[in-house]
Amino acid sequence: MTRIIKGQEPEELRSWKEQNAVAPQNLTYSNMPKAGVKLQMLAEQGHLCAYTMQRIQTVQDCHIEHVVPQSQPNQPPHLDIDYSNLLACVPSDTPGHRPISDFPYGARKKGGTRVDQNTFVSPLHEDVESRFLYRSNGSIGFVAGDNAAENTIRMLALDHGQLADLRKAALEERVLDVGLSADEARTLSQTIMAADSAGRIAEFCLAISQVAAWYADRMRNPN
Repeated sequence: MTRIIKGQEPEELRSWKEQNAVAPQNLTYSNMPKAGVKLQMLAEQGHLCAYTMQRIQTVQDCHIEHVVPQSQPNQPPHLDIDYSNLLACVPSDTPGHRPISDFPYGARKKGGTRVDQNTFVSPLHEDVESRFLYRSNGSIGFVAGDNAAENTIRMLALDHGQLADLRKAALEERVLDVGLSADEARTLSQTIMAADSAGRIAEFCLAISQVAAWYADRMRNPN
């Protein structure tokens, strides 16, 4: 996962809350305007799924994920419509798109599982990028002793073979099969995390960054 920095709530969401302030019974997730929320989240996330780093092309290709599930007990009031608790993730919730069964990992795997600081590493955490370790074969690990990161991998099935294969293909295309020099790999490890002119970040960017840094070190120190 890459770190996501949330901005102010979208104007569409803010206006809806103001308009319904006198009728709080209307302030429910089912009534919440979602198109503008998705658009802003995609911009903040570089058009990547918040958990899997897969490409999200349009608002029709994702759904709104609640970091703290709607079903989790003892939530603060209206957390289900709090922008700070919302992320854009695959799969799509638009009829006619790829079926949920195509995504046996990520947000759908997490579902309504209860989360807290001891059991779940959110992409909103400042140190999220240092807590997961991506390898050249597409697998994912965690920093030794980080129980929350270990549990997050299990909760989201980030080690699922299907997702690991997708990461491996991206690593081969960007790093392993292109004959990079040590300097080129080191540069790639830094630049791959930046958004392009359209605001899009490369799919599986953190895995590519970490493996490119490993590759650069191996090229410089082959023994």
